[in-house]
This record gives sequence, C-alpha cells and structure tokens, in this order.
Amino acid sequence: MSLVKRLTQLNLSVMASSMLLVFSLTSILLWFVVRDRQAETAEINLAQLAHNVVPMLVFNDADTASKELELVGINKDVLFVSLRNAKGEVFSEYAKPSFVPYSSLYQQVGTESQREYEGVRMRLYYPVSIKGKLEGDLIMVLDLTGMMYWYLQLVLMLALLIAALFTGSVFLLARVQRQALMPLITLSELAQRVSSEHNFQLRANVIRDDEIGILTRSFNELLKRVDISQAELKQQLEQEQAQGQQLKQMVRTDPLTNLPNRVALNQLLKEITCEGCNPRPLSCLMFIDLDNFKFVNDNYGHDAGDETLIEVGNRISAMIRSDDLLCRLGGDEFALLLPSIESTENAEKLAARIVTIINRPIMVKDTVMPIGISIGLAYTPLDADAPMDLLNCADDAMYAAKRAGKNNFKVFSKQAPV
Repeated sequence: MSLVKRLTQLNLSVMASSMLLVFSLTSILLWFVVRDRQAETAEINLAQLAHNVVPMLVFNDADTASKELELVGINKDVLFVSLRNAKGEVFSEYAKPSFVPYSSLYQQVGTESQREYEGVRMRLYYPVSIKGKLEGDLIMVLDLTGMMYWYLQLVLMLALLIAALFTGSVFLLARVQRQALMPLITLSELAQRVSSEHNFQLRANVIRDDEIGILTRSFNELLKRVDISQAELKQQLEQEQAQGQQLKQMVRTDPLTNLPNRVALNQLLKEITCEGCNPRPLSCLMFIDLDNFKFVNDNYGHDAGDETLIEVGNRISAMIRSDDLLCRLGGDEFALLLPSIESTENAEKLAARIVTIINRPIMVKDTVMPIGISIGLAYTPLDADAPMDLLNCADDAMYAAKRAGKNNFKVFSKQAPV
C-alpha cells in the first residue's frame, strides 16, 4: 500500500471517528432540546388550561369543565387530561380511546408544577389555584411518538448531510495529500531509478523548503558522495590493476609471529587519515620497542629471541579488540594501531597494561628472558594527519620513553626535547 493511501486511510479514520462522535453527541443533545421544548410548550398550554378551569372548579361546573378538557384533547399528542379538586377527587377527565388510565397517575399531589418522562410519554402536573388558594390540579399525559418521528427525520437528514460532507472530504483529502506528498513520491521514484539503473548522477528537484526539501537535499548529497566514491574506487581499481603484479608479490603477514606487517599497517593508516573521512575518529598509534632484546640474542641465541618475540605478540594480541591492529615492523619493533577510541585516557590505560603484562616473566627453555618494553603513543588527528607523520610522532614518543628509563610509555608532545 502506498504512503498516500495509508495516510488517507488514517486521516479518514480519524475524521470519520470525529464526525461520528459529533453526530452522536449532536443527536443526543438535539433530542433533549426538542423534548424539553415540547415540554415547555405543553406546560404553557396546561397553565392556560388551569386558568380557564378555575371558575368551573369554584362553581362546580363539571359539564363545562369536560368540554374544556375535550377541546384540549383535540390535540393528537394529548392522551389524557384530568382535573381534580382540592381533595384529590376527579372533577372532570378526558382520555383517548387508546389510553387506559392507571392508578399511579393520580398519586401526584402538590403545589408545584412537575414533569416526568415515561418512555415515549410525558406526564405533566400543574396546580390550579386562585388568589393563592389551591383549588385542585391538572394532570396531562402527552404522546411523544409524533415528535420522535419528526426528530428521527431530522437526524436522518443530518446523517445524510454528514455522509455527503464525508464523501466530499474523501476525494478532497486524497487530492490534497497527493499534492502535499508529490515531492516525496517523486523522490521515491528517483530512488527506484537509481537502484535499477545504478546511475548515481541523477538528482531530485527541491520543490519546497520543508522537511521533504531537507530530505531531498540530503538524498542528492548522498548520490553525490556515492558518485564521487565510485569515481575514486574506479581510479583506485585502475591503479591497483596497474600495480597488480607488484601487490601480489607483497606479503602482508610477518612469517615469524603471523602478525600483520608494515604493509598492513600503512594501509590502515591511510584509511583512518584519509581526507574524505568526515568526521575523523580519534585514533592512536603505539610504537613498541623491546628493551634489552639484543642482550637476549647475544646471550641466549636467536631461537630464544624468536620465541620471545612470538610470546610478546601473543600477550599483546590477547589484550586488544578485534578491530585493533598489532603489527611486527621488523626486528624487535611492533606497532599497535587503535583505529577508534573514545578518549586518550583509554589508550594510555591500555599502554600501561601492556607494560605490566610484558614485565611478567617470559620463560624460554626454563630461563627468564630479561626484557622490558618501551611504548610511544601518538594520536590522529590530534598530533598528525598523515600516516608517515603519525609514525614519526609515535617513534619520537617511544625514544622519549627509553630516555626516561625504559620499560614504560610516553605520549608524544611537541614541546618534548628531540
């Protein structure tokens, strides 16, 4: 289902629910208003009737009172009218043939007018008095069926009007939403073209400066970056093909320790210091040199030196992350590249742990190898932006550690003496 249809359905659901709620509340309110209006009119007529029949009660003229009640009964909504005297006795009464009076009709006695609703019927009570003296009362029962039919017709007309408005709103909402989302639809179609044609030089037109406009600009920028990346990749592939024979002959792994060598280090250094990396992550390069390694070779033999180098590589490898790169550069020199770190403090803690772990006895043929370790730390982009500059900075820091007594680590500082 398309976005336009989904949004239209959601909006129509909300609008339909709102209109249904308004229709229901309006219908209920209208019923009470109409019913109360009918009751007020009936009370006015009943008050007029009470004024007319007072003399008949006073002079005990029941025949005239009956005629007066019959005149009121001509109204089709009036089912029953009863006139009682002050003792609560029926003085005169009129009832439609379809209405059968019941005993509870005559229970109401008082000095205030009242109304009660009984289903589709309404019962009114009104006192008859003259000069403040209560002479009797009037009881009237009205049939609300006719009013209810009129009310239902009115509600039906209102429902038809709301249905017509809703139908018109459906077409109008779909059209308005399609126009509003047209830039997004166009962007979606462009994305499908790019996916099918692999043509990253296509661009979308920015129609409005709103959220969709921002999305369109971002999409165009993404296409631009991908296009540039493809061009660079193509150029890089062409260069690699030209140098293919040479690259095949290069070995990326140190044969003694099975660690990556200088070639692997240089490759990763180029990646993390590339100008296109934005933002550049904070990275750390550690230049590692073993202390007293020449003494080990001279006194215990090159085999012992080789085993020492392997053990050093294993110990450091066990401490680093899978994304970190530990390389043997040659001789007793290693390099550890941390391509992404949260802070310089983390790298320095790791360097301290490496010094500690290497200081633990390294046993070769039941003999402890008397070696230590000196580490120089440099950061990119803080200290250097280019691979060779970063290597030189780390190397300078390593020599600073040796000058400070060996078997420790130092961080590169531009103020440090050469």
